[in-house]
Amino acid sequence: MQNLIKDMLGVTVIQHYEKYLGLPSLVGRNKKESFTHIKQQIWKKLQGWEAKLLSQAGREVLIKAVAQAVPTCTMSCFKLPITLCHEIEALICRFFWGQRGDRRKIHWTKWQDLCKPKNQGGMGFKDLALYNDALLAKQTWRLLHDTQSLFYRVFKAKFFPNSTILEAKCPQSASHAWKSIIKGRDVIKRGGLWRIGAGYSVQVWGDNWLPKPGCPKVITPMAEGCVTNRVGDLIDQENRTWNEDLIDRNFYEFEASTIKSIPLCRSLQEDILIWPFNPDGVYSVKSGYRFLQDSSLDRQPSSSTPNPLQQLWKKLWSLDVPNKVKHLLWRACKDSLPTKANLMRRKIVPDNLCEICKQHEEDTLHALFHCPELQSIWMATPSWNQALFRQSTCFSDFLVSVFA
Repeated sequence: MQNLIKDMLGVTVIQHYEKYLGLPSLVGRNKKESFTHIKQQIWKKLQGWEAKLLSQAGREVLIKAVAQAVPTCTMSCFKLPITLCHEIEALICRFFWGQRGDRRKIHWTKWQDLCKPKNQGGMGFKDLALYNDALLAKQTWRLLHDTQSLFYRVFKAKFFPNSTILEAKCPQSASHAWKSIIKGRDVIKRGGLWRIGAGYSVQVWGDNWLPKPGCPKVITPMAEGCVTNRVGDLIDQENRTWNEDLIDRNFYEFEASTIKSIPLCRSLQEDILIWPFNPDGVYSVKSGYRFLQDSSLDRQPSSSTPNPLQQLWKKLWSLDVPNKVKHLLWRACKDSLPTKANLMRRKIVPDNLCEICKQHEEDTLHALFHCPELQSIWMATPSWNQALFRQSTCFSDFLVSVFA
């Protein structure tokens, strides 16, 4: 039958690992082989002749605008193997630090630090594995809320005909596309928050429904013999009020007060899963990636604790100077310049004495400010508080004093 159709239409049979609309038509057991074309595309972009003429600031723009944008379409549909993500990140990292061919360059800052936002001291590069999960979570969000689309109708009929996407099963024999969406579902389950209506769609223990930043799950242990499994069991449905006696008996005092403070609608409404990290409650890839990034750094996603250096980074990146100057200041603050002290630490040079003055250790602050040979330059600005600047112990402290 396949040959008959092929002869009638004059088309060829699609073979394994061929692509349709830029995506693999079939994903077999060797998933890395199915997506290896992405790595090849990025490698070709980074090896272009124009890239060799770019400063580090230019390489940053190329990485964000091109290299990390190439796999976006594929990552929106499929979960890439973690080893492939690491190999792509290694390509990008080598390109950022100026490596050409087999000439190795020192990576002065860890990739994990480069992936931090600029206001936290990083370069704002994307962690591809986390970004992949954030993109897949968008598909789960569509299956939750866009119930009129063809995408929803096809997937519901095939994978969860008698439940919602949140209760859907993922058998071992499922397609890679479905397994990828389940990965995105995990992000929604971790970060989403239930807005209570009738309450019967929300489990008391296990679901996120308490309006407490950083701790949306109930931590009170479930009492033996307790039959209250759904939030709707805690509500007087006729009067649309909380059953305060039942809540006080089954929950810690601080959690009971939190539950009783949740407003209830007078009319019966459905429970709705919202995304609390956006003001409108709608999931976005940007907020999802930020949530995953904060979680990976073991911080509360909604934490408002200011970073002591956050103002420094904001002022640094907002300076009205060429981008290559900002990069120089950033590298100085991160102590990632090839000073004698840093080179000696990596056992590249035998000593750390300054090559100009031959008197002091050449660290970043000495190379850019303390060296006696530089004093004629810095003393030309008499309005600066030179005594205050000389009390600095590192270049970031020095720059904070300059911006003050």
